[in-house]
Amino acid sequence: MSLVICSNQEKDGTSERQKGSIYNAWSFRNPLSSTMTIPADAQVALQSCKVNVDGRAVFSRNNHRFYHYFGDKLDLDGTTAPQIEDSTSYPAITTLTNENDEGQVVALGTDDLAIRIQEQIRSTTYHPNCKELFECSVLRNDDSSDFLGYSFNFKQNASNSNVNNRPADNGFEDFYTGEDPAFTYIDNVFKRTEQNEFCTGIATAQPFSLTNGSFIVEINNGSFANVNSSGVEWQVGLSRYINIPRTGENRKYPPYTVIGDMGELDFTEDCFMDFGIGRDNDGNMRCFHFINDPTEGDGNNIMRREVKYYSNGNGSFQDTEPFDLANGSDAAQYTKVGFFSEGENLAVKLYHNGSTEWRLVTEFDSGQDASTYFKPVNQACWCLHPVLVVGEDDTDFACTMRVEEFSGLGLTDYDPKTANKGGWYETLELVSRGTGRCQELENRAWNTTTGNTRDYKLLNASGGVNYSFVIIPEQSNIYTPTFGANARQILGFNQQIVDVPNTVVSPISVIFQSSKVPSLTSSMAMFVKLNNFGQSVVNAHNGNPSKIIAHLPRFDNTQETGRLYFEPNQMVFIDLNNPAPIQVNEFDISFSYINEQYATILTGQSIVALYFRKKPRELS
Repeated sequence: MSLVICSNQEKDGTSERQKGSIYNAWSFRNPLSSTMTIPADAQVALQSCKVNVDGRAVFSRNNHRFYHYFGDKLDLDGTTAPQIEDSTSYPAITTLTNENDEGQVVALGTDDLAIRIQEQIRSTTYHPNCKELFECSVLRNDDSSDFLGYSFNFKQNASNSNVNNRPADNGFEDFYTGEDPAFTYIDNVFKRTEQNEFCTGIATAQPFSLTNGSFIVEINNGSFANVNSSGVEWQVGLSRYINIPRTGENRKYPPYTVIGDMGELDFTEDCFMDFGIGRDNDGNMRCFHFINDPTEGDGNNIMRREVKYYSNGNGSFQDTEPFDLANGSDAAQYTKVGFFSEGENLAVKLYHNGSTEWRLVTEFDSGQDASTYFKPVNQACWCLHPVLVVGEDDTDFACTMRVEEFSGLGLTDYDPKTANKGGWYETLELVSRGTGRCQELENRAWNTTTGNTRDYKLLNASGGVNYSFVIIPEQSNIYTPTFGANARQILGFNQQIVDVPNTVVSPISVIFQSSKVPSLTSSMAMFVKLNNFGQSVVNAHNGNPSKIIAHLPRFDNTQETGRLYFEPNQMVFIDLNNPAPIQVNEFDISFSYINEQYATILTGQSIVALYFRKKPRELS
């Protein structure tokens, strides 16, 4: 019998040996000055070990997932409105691991984890007025000595952050088929360049600000905007971006859209945009949006439906039928169309050149019928882009309209064609989860032709959208779905739902703080490995042979970090499968997680005591 003591260094504290050498606390070798003989048919067991856990936060799929939410603050009794089905928002899944960490255990210092939290929440922030603003920092006591957790500062831009982000030259792309466009866009002028061609373009550089944003397009000014006086169909709108054409179609629509069913609308071509106004085939001004019609098909799709603005008692065009843009009263005086945002509400107006005033076509008003104004701007279409459409015409093919103003936010890392850099719909479309969650959201009552009684969320006292920020660190039956949320301990929260800020800096900036000191103990147990012997061990988790000789599940003391000692109650001996004696000149020791990844949270001095013996004879 032999007891062998292995260690990476003489004492705790800073090692003089270089990190990355053969003397790391989590992986080290001890060469012998003379060889040691291990007898034939030997066995080995772990007698004891001592390690130092360095206080880094350790996470993997076991404790990496949480959700955050921006929308109606829900009632926690589970019945009183608002509940999740009343909301226009959806919890956004966020993970501390990223694509480079797949299958890995990650160990980060508290400051590095704060940076990671900030990066991950920013990447899953989909409201344009909140993008690139969230900040996370380490929370410490007054003298900055003790780690207390993290500070989560959620912010949004108000209207004073709006900038005129008119698309740059050639900033529109074909949004109907994705093929070569039949238009040009230069010096803010959108121009159809082909006869008998229907053309539609979308600009994607920046999303529309939802706090007093304005999207204004000239449709008739006698020189570089003649689309209305030309008598062709035209449409101006705002839309989410769609990356993937419909299956079996060379056209871009959400996969749960009914194509071609326009109800009472009389447009020659049906193209997708969330919100639109235009001149139809009969010269009438029409407003429309894509919403759910539960009376059509299986009731689970969206389709283009008319917004009956002419029945809205607040508008300037109230009548029994749509306004005639060709021959209606003062039709030639209407030279611009404009969309104006106020949180969930989109108003659309026409500019009357003679009186130099904007005249309301429609906007949300709880006193009006929901069929007379647009659906609420919701999470599936938070990131809206300008869309311009010119219908086909036999003679006057050089039809033009001019973008005068488009309120963006000057985002520096926005791209709807890249997952987690655009909107929620665009991201889900590009990743494996698909758009089923968007479909569920867009089938809620506030987005239907029959059930919209929602009181729209407008702006708060600071000019931001009147929503609440919420963190869901553990699976909740109120904010659903939040399946698999398991990051409560590592983020430092006691509760499933964190919806009351510690500090309200202003109506557009709130701060949540960890309610307890986050656990810095790995949620994964460690294993001791003896790498240069012939023991037969199988790690069934990954299906491969292993050199593990012992399991360190959790330490039998009250400490979570620092010096930790482990001694099994009963040693488990493992055959070394050596029919002849072994001459050993070194011992190769390492510590790993179940996935065989090094447990790099170890630091300082590690000690492993190995017990070798000759295998006992079996009793006959």
